[in-house]
Amino acid sequence: MKRSSLALLLSLLFTPLFSEDGFTPIFNGKDLTGWDGKPGCWEVRNGEIWCTGFSDAKNWLIWREDEPEDFVLKMEFRWKKGNSGVQVRSEDLGEWMIYGYQVEVASQEKMGLWHHSLLDKESPKREARHLMALAGEEVTIDESGKKTLKQIADAEEIKAHFNETEWNTMEIIADGDTLTQKINGVVFSVVTDYDDELSRRRGFIALQDHGKGCNVAFRNIQLKKN
Repeated sequence: MKRSSLALLLSLLFTPLFSEDGFTPIFNGKDLTGWDGKPGCWEVRNGEIWCTGFSDAKNWLIWREDEPEDFVLKMEFRWKKGNSGVQVRSEDLGEWMIYGYQVEVASQEKMGLWHHSLLDKESPKREARHLMALAGEEVTIDESGKKTLKQIADAEEIKAHFNETEWNTMEIIADGDTLTQKINGVVFSVVTDYDDELSRRRGFIALQDHGKGCNVAFRNIQLKKN
């Protein structure tokens, strides 16, 4: 193959899938520039971020360039084994540990979950926030932390839109106090969080490795700030 042809092929491989106006890639497809992860736990393969599966404990790969407030985050992801997730509006606790809102990435039966990562097990608000919303649910958490749940779609029908072990698209919309997750263009669950203590309007974006052989990948990660 001629050098010019090889260069063209590589440029196509690393061209983001999403090209709508206003979106900016936050992963360059080549290396982890702008990202911060526990050594040995994350790597780039063929334009994709992969969890290596070597860690015995949970950790996060953190995008350090900004702590966005209102935005749309788009990406493709592929789950094969273990437990993972995508964090938004979250806090850095140090040592690659991230506290806050997480979209679950796991087997089909678990998809649709909005979760509050690393919430203290003794927290009086754990019941409302540990499993904030499940597939097909629209949840509102009031100023005191009380949760109101509305079932807006059948959970099993919603989860069926996720293609286990294949590439899927994810879209996270952060708009004011409301966080929406879409998988393959379908709304999986919605959380509106007014909690005076624990709600967050800005923070880090991060990818989770739950450890113990987790096998998950991400690519074409793009952000549009509103």
